[in-house]
Amino acid sequence: MTRYAGIVALALLAVPICWSADTKVVKSRDGGCLVSVPADWTAGELGGSAASADKKVTLAVSSPKMIDSFEELKKTSQSVYTSSKVTKSTASEFVLEGESITGKPDVYRAIAAGGGKFCIVEVIYESGGPEAARAIAMTLKGTK
Repeated sequence: MTRYAGIVALALLAVPICWSADTKVVKSRDGGCLVSVPADWTAGELGGSAASADKKVTLAVSSPKMIDSFEELKKTSQSVYTSSKVTKSTASEFVLEGESITGKPDVYRAIAAGGGKFCIVEVIYESGGPEAARAIAMTLKGTK
């Protein structure tokens, strides 16, 4: 194997499984944020949302326009999701787990996407447990 072929092979191994043919991408309404979901999910008609085939897991992905800083985003999220616990809080990533505002279990993840932009995903689940919701939330990325 040549050195170039070895580098290509390593690069292919580094491609996340979450972006395989068994998945689809759901983008925020403005197209600036995306998340990967299983291929059998149905995307919402207005964009920025999706549901599992059995409708037991749903998500919304967005990019808030009225938030000026990541610290403000974290503070606002905690005041809205009062029944959730902070599981990660850094300068570029914030994760809450607990209950959605509808009382169903959820995983909420926000990331700083650069240029003063932020991406948020909330995965609400009635089945599958927090591990599956976490796995989906961890695919959140900014596109710009």
